Amino acid sequence: MNDWKVPNKCVVARKLVLSFLLFLIVWFSGCEKNPDPVIFPSSEVFVSYFSPQDSLYPHLIYLIDEAKESIYAAFYKIELKELSCALMQAHQRGVKVKIFTDDLTSQDKDSQFDYFGKFGLIKKDRDPESLMHHKFCVIDERIVWTGSFNPTRSGAYRENNNVVVIKSSQAAADFIQEFKKLWQEPLSSSRSAFSPLKLDDSLVETYFSSQDNLEEAVIRELKRAKKSIYFALFTFTSKKIAQVLVHKYAENLEVRGIMEKYQDDPFSQYQSLKRLRMKIIWDRNFYFMHHKFFVVDDCLVVTGSFNPTWRATYQNKENLVIIHSPSLAKKYQAEFDRLWKDWY
Repeated sequence: MNDWKVPNKCVVARKLVLSFLLFLIVWFSGCEKNPDPVIFPSSEVFVSYFSPQDSLYPHLIYLIDEAKESIYAAFYKIELKELSCALMQAHQRGVKVKIFTDDLTSQDKDSQFDYFGKFGLIKKDRDPESLMHHKFCVIDERIVWTGSFNPTRSGAYRENNNVVVIKSSQAAADFIQEFKKLWQEPLSSSRSAFSPLKLDDSLVETYFSSQDNLEEAVIRELKRAKKSIYFALFTFTSKKIAQVLVHKYAENLEVRGIMEKYQDDPFSQYQSLKRLRMKIIWDRNFYFMHHKFFVVDDCLVVTGSFNPTWRATYQNKENLVIIHSPSLAKKYQAEFDRLWKDWY
């Protein structure tokens, strides 16, 4: 008798169905598999990432997957299902997870607000006069993720964004303090305003529009510039900051800027700076050049959620970090130079 048998059609069909179902589960689950680790070099307390060349959200997912105690996340938009999956998994393993978002964006069809709302993990800002424009996450009260990145598909793959990850329990405490204000929790005592944090050989200053004037914080650093100022800004309408740039340009400092073309309107400072023959260009990203950073004298980075506008200064919920670090400034300068080379 021939021992070779034709496989049972039902068995084959079942295997095919199971394989297809497994494919669908992986495809639609929204879970990012094996994200790259966030690695802090031994001599650094900062890591920076830039999209679209760096995959931003897998690094955030890695931090969330490593969380043991708490996650405080404040995002203007939250749409990525992969991130939602990671946050829910953290919640299920006993990590305290709290998420805060903007009221308007919570109503978007891709918003994850309703998903988190079922579990009581999320609240939204109800101030009709302002945007909850933060883009930060605090992991285990010791790691801060902040920058221009909204966790959306466009933010990760299409827009130009930046993120800095700060390893500091002191900086984390400042951001948690801000989060508690948003969440309307009782506050612990906070550091005095504008007091810098000493981190190894670097200094970090944290600012929040709930208590600080972010425009003045930027102006103070720009006035100290001795050699160069480079900036990449999604929207820029602040006359005060523009005036400082004009003065520095008149002092023969190297001043160059990239601005988002979509924001070309009568309030933009683009034309006023361009008329003075300053080296200012529009971006050429078909989507958005969403950066919000300055690099000063090759040694200082200003970044966060803050756009230099009246609304961001006086109405919105915003954050700003000023980091005195030549090594970090070098990375932001490289991002600026890359964009300038592509678009100039």
